[in-house]
Amino acid sequence: LKKKSETGGVVSRNKAANELAQHLAEDPLPLRKAKITLEAAQKRAEKTRAPFEAATKEAQAARAVAEEAAGKASNARKAADAAKDESERDKRAAEAAVEQAKQRVQEAEDYLE
Repeated sequence: LKKKSETGGVVSRNKAANELAQHLAEDPLPLRKAKITLEAAQKRAEKTRAPFEAATKEAQAARAVAEEAAGKASNARKAADAAKDESERDKRAAEAAVEQAKQRVQEAEDYLE
């Protein structure tokens, strides 16, 4: 507006000078008030957000611990399942050995008769 008030025709210069004078005479209070209100709102939001951030950090830490425990439990279950499978194989092998021994005893008894 200052540049416009210095260049151009008489009418446009006077118009620009008048607009510049109105702009400079304008009360800056609404702008200052808006800035202060914004800062206060930001401070309130930060105070309100703080406990939630702390709770979020605690929850994240608890989740990490729970995920680690779940991983350990999963590994323990896999190991238990493997041990169970091995035990069942050993049981079947022992039962087969007992059956074979019974068969040999029967054969021996038959031979002795």
